[in-house]
Amino acid sequence: MRGKYPNWFAFQAARFRRMPMVSRLKNLVEWQPLTNPEEGLTVVIGCMAALPDVAVMNLNLIRRMSTPSLKEVVLVFDRPASQMPDGLMARIEEAQGDVPVTVLNYTEHQYEVARSIQWGWVYAWMSWSTGIAHCKTRHVLLHDLDAMPVKPDFFERRYQLAKGSGKAFFGIRWYKGNGIEPEDHLTTTFEMVLDAQVMRAKTRPIDGFNDIRMYKGKSVDLDTFLGSQIIVGSSGESAIEEGDMVHPSQLICQYTDHIAGRNTAPMPKTNLPLMPAYMHLGGYSEPMLEITRHLESAGTPRLPFMGKDLDVSRLSAHHWTWLEGETRKLGEAVAGGVGPELDRYLGLMRKRVESNAS
Repeated sequence: MRGKYPNWFAFQAARFRRMPMVSRLKNLVEWQPLTNPEEGLTVVIGCMAALPDVAVMNLNLIRRMSTPSLKEVVLVFDRPASQMPDGLMARIEEAQGDVPVTVLNYTEHQYEVARSIQWGWVYAWMSWSTGIAHCKTRHVLLHDLDAMPVKPDFFERRYQLAKGSGKAFFGIRWYKGNGIEPEDHLTTTFEMVLDAQVMRAKTRPIDGFNDIRMYKGKSVDLDTFLGSQIIVGSSGESAIEEGDMVHPSQLICQYTDHIAGRNTAPMPKTNLPLMPAYMHLGGYSEPMLEITRHLESAGTPRLPFMGKDLDVSRLSAHHWTWLEGETRKLGEAVAGGVGPELDRYLGLMRKRVESNAS
């Protein structure tokens, strides 16, 4: 059998395991056709209430961007309004400046279902679909929570490229993996701009959820919104420019695993040491300062982070050099420079990592 699964039995077994999940999610998000859409761009961000500082930092960056076509930023949080962190709404209002921001929350039922499944793709699909259902503009950009745009014109460039392409789905590269090949011309969701009028007219929200099926004679496991693209049949792509963003891969997943106590073994290329800096730049400095105090006193590679040990004993100097460079770039974009507390943290981390090789 061609594609993701080695044989028919494995394919059918995977489909059988996925079916109950799809059944539970099927009617959790709904949308209506978008009539008379506004011109311009809506940016939708799926947010974790457990990481409010990352959302705040993202807003701090968006406020500084030059996006004349931006009509609204929609933050979709993964829990009901009654369970939001204290003071977060005030911090959002302070960070947004003149940017129109709407905060949406999961319903109690959505929250309970998502929490019972505990799969990141459920949250991504539900949050983005909720934002798409809300939007009033034709074009929507799906922005990752941990992706930080550091070039002021990034959103505007992506919007203009997507609009000029005439495609309903416009991403940064063709999708490859899970049985899908670039030749299939389906684009990744990362920083994708989509036509909400077309999507809401021709597809249902559940059509965009991860689906295991046969496609072009191959067994495939469709990632978020690939099924929607297959239905519509209008996808395009254009690569982003180097330096457009700071986006360490798998950072949110690594953080979630860290909090849950999974994957506790030291990793040579973990991006987790960047998360305390994210939090600091978003206004919550204590996790970073706690690590700084530890490095100043004990200096051991098991760092205290969010009630768990973050073991950096195998973090490579090469990878840390990249992480530090990305952090300094982000500090310049968010605050106009790297402050003394962040500079101290980066210097101590560099010293710690260099000693790993000795």
